[in-house]
Amino acid sequence: MEVDYENLLKDYLVETRELMDIAEESVLELEKEYHPDRMNSLFRAIHTIKGNSAIFNLPSITNLAHSFENLLNIKRKTETKPSSEEISLYLRCLDMLKELNEQQGNVDTKEVDELISKIEGFLLTPETKKEEDAKPAFGFFSLPKKKKTAPIENGDVSFKDGKILIPKRYLEIAEQEHLSLFLVKFLSKGSESKNGSVPVDTLLKFAKILSHGPFVNGSASSDSSNGSHKNVDYALLLHSGERETLLKNSPIRLLSASTIFKFEEKEDRTSSSPVQATQKEEAASNLVSSIVSKQKEMPAETYLKIPLHLLDHMINLAGETIIVRNQLLQRIESYDDPSLLSIVRNLSQLITSSQESVMRTRLQKLETLYKRIPRLIHDLENTTGKEIDLVLEGGEVELDKNIIDSISDPITHMIRNAVDHGIESPKERLAEGKSRRGKVLLSASLRGGNVILKVEDDGKGLSYERIKAKALEKNLFSQEEILRKSQEELSELIFTPGFSTAKSVSSTSGRGVGMDVVKMNFQKAGGTVSITSQEGRGTCVTASLPQTLSIINCQMVRISGMLFAIPQQNISELILTDRKMISYVENKQVYQLRGHLLPLIEMGKELGLSASDSEVTENKYVVVVHTEKHRFGLLVEEIENPEEIVVKPLSKDLAKINLYTGAAILGDGNVALILDISGISKFLKLQANIKDELRSNQLVKDSSKAHYLLFSVGPQLFATDSSLVIRIEQIDPQNFEKILDRELIQYRGEVIELCRLDRYFRIQCKDHASERTMILVHTGKGKKGILVHEIHNVIEEIGAFTKNEDQSSGEIGSGIVSGQTVIVIDPVRMLDEIKNTSSRREITSEQVYE
Repeated sequence: MEVDYENLLKDYLVETRELMDIAEESVLELEKEYHPDRMNSLFRAIHTIKGNSAIFNLPSITNLAHSFENLLNIKRKTETKPSSEEISLYLRCLDMLKELNEQQGNVDTKEVDELISKIEGFLLTPETKKEEDAKPAFGFFSLPKKKKTAPIENGDVSFKDGKILIPKRYLEIAEQEHLSLFLVKFLSKGSESKNGSVPVDTLLKFAKILSHGPFVNGSASSDSSNGSHKNVDYALLLHSGERETLLKNSPIRLLSASTIFKFEEKEDRTSSSPVQATQKEEAASNLVSSIVSKQKEMPAETYLKIPLHLLDHMINLAGETIIVRNQLLQRIESYDDPSLLSIVRNLSQLITSSQESVMRTRLQKLETLYKRIPRLIHDLENTTGKEIDLVLEGGEVELDKNIIDSISDPITHMIRNAVDHGIESPKERLAEGKSRRGKVLLSASLRGGNVILKVEDDGKGLSYERIKAKALEKNLFSQEEILRKSQEELSELIFTPGFSTAKSVSSTSGRGVGMDVVKMNFQKAGGTVSITSQEGRGTCVTASLPQTLSIINCQMVRISGMLFAIPQQNISELILTDRKMISYVENKQVYQLRGHLLPLIEMGKELGLSASDSEVTENKYVVVVHTEKHRFGLLVEEIENPEEIVVKPLSKDLAKINLYTGAAILGDGNVALILDISGISKFLKLQANIKDELRSNQLVKDSSKAHYLLFSVGPQLFATDSSLVIRIEQIDPQNFEKILDRELIQYRGEVIELCRLDRYFRIQCKDHASERTMILVHTGKGKKGILVHEIHNVIEEIGAFTKNEDQSSGEIGSGIVSGQTVIVIDPVRMLDEIKNTSSRREITSEQVYE
């Protein structure tokens, strides 16, 4: 069978990229904190790359991976956190392996050789040598009868060139006695123990010793430390346990223990009886059957790799199917056959479900993009000398793979700008009272079918004065024009080609190339991008993207007889116009919608389809649309059916207008343009009103809470619901008029009846002339005024408030404010009670003292 080398190589390249991502993630985690699992994961990834590259005869990758693997293996044994220099070397190795992998090894070997030499330099450091010396070298030999260079002998054991030579018969003894053979080293204590007699006597009680004596390392038999000599002894011993058990249970402290021979039991096939053979065959048969049954129980693979061009073809077919489906639905409506119509509608639902499933095959989690960001932050920290805390949110959000690929570079540039332009140096942050480490947040969320991406930092924000100066320097605006620009409009200048406020060019940014490309790439992906900033607090770059570009749900509308499509994720509601609700503010049409003024856009005029503003008639509709910052209405003549449409790209000339996101082929063969709601708001330079509307809603919500007007009549404190009060006026008692038993006053062309509360509540009030304040309220029988001495405040709560069971008299209850008892009244109910009571003459008829 012929091996498909080309496809195998493609699989190798894909798998190696995945292993590189795992390795890079492990290195960055090791930089924060050492963990054995992370080191093992890194080691396994490099080991796999080494083995796979050798299969495809890629020697450059194999050699570099082998050297890198040796370095990692030593670090695994020491179990210490890598230094910053070692982390940099790890990342450099990964970068080189990535480059070699992409070029399939066709890279200048000089760079690879230099990197391997640097790794070997690390391998020869004192720490590495010490680790190597910790495990002695040993070898078996047959004792020769004659030797040209006699080694140093110690019984049957010899030493040569720092190595210990062990006779083979010791191996045979260990095998015969079914024990493992170990070489241990330990320190001798005192002069009488130079030959190791005292420690060995202790060891004899623990294990069987074949040989022992002083360990000779090269020309010296002892190590010196601070002028004092420490003799090292060795012992060859037999033990039934493992190496770790030996080190743990040894009665003396061992410097090291090396396994020379490990005994493993072997089956004696020749001595087995027929019965035993039959039992073994049955056991083997049972083992095979159990393996087969387990294989049957194991679930099949849940993932399958499919080429991207095949997915693209499937999506194109799904799009064409949608077009044909729409054509069929339009034609079938002319047939008077309910059963046929029912079948076609069921078919339409199945096609929709199939299309949604096909579209999801291209969706990928943003985690694939997020994995690259920690490495970028690490490199930026080293380049700029700043300290950054990275926060990633929304990695589970899914986005079309084509869109992820197209926005990868823009996201990278936005983060570079956040670190280089936004985050201050540690000294500057401490001087401004901020934390030493800056914060960069990359978040993603789903909202109305769109994915909202945000890159935020807590740095110094945009300098609007510097932006104005740069705009004047480049002659973008005149002095008068720049003064009229809002902060939002000034922020948009950042996306102008060649515009940069950086004082100097760095390796990271500052050339004025990038943010215009960022905006262009997002627009190509069918999205928008905006920037907001607060000086001294930070900057936020927000991008809005459709989850997929191929097929979207749209509302079809007619404007000046021409058909257009509006994405449903931008539509809030559809309204039939009411001429009474339309008014003008600064010669601009607005629509009164539930207490808010909604800007109206005559799309026929803006798109050049009608000469001037047409008269708004009753049969027109308002399509209320929204973006991240704007909410406005589009005036259209007709509302058609909603449709699933296949998005087709626009020509370069139409794409530059920024009023359309694409085009669609409809079921009847006609073409409809898809309106870009965000582009329309920017084209018309609409003021952001979403925040104002939210703030207004909050104010309405807050105003719905009860607020009490606090006032006094004589020594008594009263309170009433402030929403019942029309006005509070200072009046002159000389203008009071007395007709029969009523006190009146002429107020703004109306006659207002006045009421005093002191007699109603039997309050002793000596100075009636001081009642110069009138609280005007509206009752069911007109406006009336309550005379009070003093207005104190408006409060939200009344302490210890207790309601009366009978509130017919207008007295709601009582409570405590600032240590005083306050009576809460309903002025409308109370004034009606006063009018109906028999004592009205005594209450209202009061002589006015001047």
